[in-house]
Amino acid sequence: MKKLHALSLAAVLLLAPIAPVSDDLPLASVVHAAAQQDTIKEYTRPAKTSTDNDEERSVKAPVPWLLVEDHRIEALNANGKCVTYTSHPVLHVKGEERETLSRALDAWNKHEAQAAKKGFDFAYECKNGDRQDGFLEDIAYFDYSVITKWGRVDEQMISFCSFGISYTGGVHPMHGEGGTTFDAKTGKEVPLAAIVTSREALLRALANAFRTQYPGREKDLFAYDIEEQLKRFHRPEKGFDTFSWYMGTHGELVFLYPPYALGPYSSGDFTLTIERADAPELFTETYPLNQPLHEAI
Repeated sequence: MKKLHALSLAAVLLLAPIAPVSDDLPLASVVHAAAQQDTIKEYTRPAKTSTDNDEERSVKAPVPWLLVEDHRIEALNANGKCVTYTSHPVLHVKGEERETLSRALDAWNKHEAQAAKKGFDFAYECKNGDRQDGFLEDIAYFDYSVITKWGRVDEQMISFCSFGISYTGGVHPMHGEGGTTFDAKTGKEVPLAAIVTSREALLRALANAFRTQYPGREKDLFAYDIEEQLKRFHRPEKGFDTFSWYMGTHGELVFLYPPYALGPYSSGDFTLTIERADAPELFTETYPLNQPLHEAI
């Protein structure tokens, strides 16, 4: 990849039109944009309804007091064609009665924004290297995430599933799902240890769920055995840190495994759902389940 040597930074930035961007946008992206005669712009889009097929927008929240938007950054070439983009969900609380939750979500939004901008910076750097070498000139590179499913959302908990995908050249994009769960009062992320009675009981329930939901698929795992594969992926010294999960609308736990977690890319991803009725001994009494306020979106 070529580097800028001849011009000072100030001179480089005068060469190309750059739309107003956030003060903390990665500097490398701004420099690359100037060198490529690109324009970088940012804007926010409203969440979609469940019937909208736009895969690059988050799903609207199932309760009226929670606002969802997607913040997007694009690099456009001199012809106005998007060459690199990123997007991430932003959560806001409507009204003033949930001030603690609002502050916590603002902090989460800031963290997600920084992560998205790092992803954009990397994707844009890769794109510019390939552009200079004449590779994949008509394909935009990207790194974005969206909220795809809402789980339990009530006065106790906010839980949802996100989908993230990135493409920075190569044979195929990298993608995967992840879960996020907040305490609806404090805004702090809910630890899995508060929901399940033990790590051992969880691993047993996950193995049973795999064999029920993916019969005959153990041959597609790295270890060819689900119990062994779960032990390999969830190392004891990591505690609960390697589990990606969210709580469904009826109190079930949903665990998400992207490609390469349990098996090769060709095996795809795996979603394991543990119903309360199937493993009553697994669930603690924390966050008692009331009547669900909505169905899954």
